[in-house]
Amino acid sequence: AQLGLNACSCREGEYLLVAPGVEAASMESLTGVKAFGNAHADVLEASPQDEQGQEALVAELKSRARALMADKNYPIAEALYSKALEVKADAPLHGNRSAARFGLGKFEEALGDAVKAIELDPGYSKAFYRKGQACSKLKRHMEAAEAYEAGSKLEPENKLFKSLGTKARKEAATAAAEPSEDEPPPLVEKAAPRKPPPPAATRSAPAASASVDRADGAAEEGLKANDLRGYKKTSDGRTTTFFNREIDEQAKALIGDITPQRVTNDADPAPAAREGGGSAWNKAGTWEERNMTSWAKTRLTELLVGVQCTLPEDMGVLETTKIKDLEGDAQITMIRQKTKFLFDFSFKLSWKVELRDVGPCKGTLTYQDVTPDCEGDFETQFQVDRDTPPRARGVLEAFVRNTTQGLQPAIAGRIEQFQKEFMATKKD
Repeated sequence: AQLGLNACSCREGEYLLVAPGVEAASMESLTGVKAFGNAHADVLEASPQDEQGQEALVAELKSRARALMADKNYPIAEALYSKALEVKADAPLHGNRSAARFGLGKFEEALGDAVKAIELDPGYSKAFYRKGQACSKLKRHMEAAEAYEAGSKLEPENKLFKSLGTKARKEAATAAAEPSEDEPPPLVEKAAPRKPPPPAATRSAPAASASVDRADGAAEEGLKANDLRGYKKTSDGRTTTFFNREIDEQAKALIGDITPQRVTNDADPAPAAREGGGSAWNKAGTWEERNMTSWAKTRLTELLVGVQCTLPEDMGVLETTKIKDLEGDAQITMIRQKTKFLFDFSFKLSWKVELRDVGPCKGTLTYQDVTPDCEGDFETQFQVDRDTPPRARGVLEAFVRNTTQGLQPAIAGRIEQFQKEFMATKKD
């Protein structure tokens, strides 16, 4: 109070001191980054000189930022990713900071990060997704479509790129069709007044005359008037359309028997798969797809339920008990003699532990994006049940929320095992 500062309440019983006269919006922004000088000061102020120390710092910054992204705490996540980029220029880091800035509504800066990620790694498909997102928010729909289409070329099996690219092109066409604000409205010419129709007697006279003419012509040719209305009689007395062509016996003999035949089971069995993947029918090596979603969901459930991790000093054993909300798909694609194993899943894992001297604890870990290109680096959301004792928080933060030790590395090992088994199905 002697320094003329105000106290702003923050989470977890902490306070941030701000200067008098700061507006409410600025206070809220400062509250969002209150951990800069507190919980994350150890990594934000660190400056290791050796390569090993720098790698460890980047890994810790990424781990904390992922947890903050899951909690939608974008301001601090942006700061942690920015610190990581000061240590190491990396395409995924730029892509992740683009996601954080997108969440903050900083679409221009998010686009800049996405473009930088593409410059560093033109094969990084997620960067094109981030670019498309930012361009769409900036109403640059054609650039968004081009970004999604470039990502689709890198991942032709990814249906999301195709749908977003189509949507962006439609939005671009709609925007082009709409008049600009400076364009004057089009002039509408007045329609000329219609002329009154002629009297009824005048209109009907030509029609009646034409009808009489047709009847007279039919009488001259020896035909009935009804024969001129698009129907005729066949040789067997049936009435059919005038344009129906009657086939004589000679034509039928030339055509032969065209009666549909029943398909029997005497056909040759389907040939086995070609060596190197793909069906024997696909000799040209064109696109072929095999749906593995059912197998993948069953195998993931078997592998991820019952994962255990023993805590140090006999504190207890962490264990996953159930998998919920398992969504996604898996497929094997073969094109031009090349095989790709693709999967994209999200799920929620329930876990529990009986901590010594504390009691039972339980909660969930949500995996939002499990794909082959994650390479063990997954975005997770950590939640603790409300009945869990508060004093267990420290242990759970260290061994459940932490991505470098405890339960999450054990789960990552099971996902890696699933990926190896999935790729081995090529031999089946």
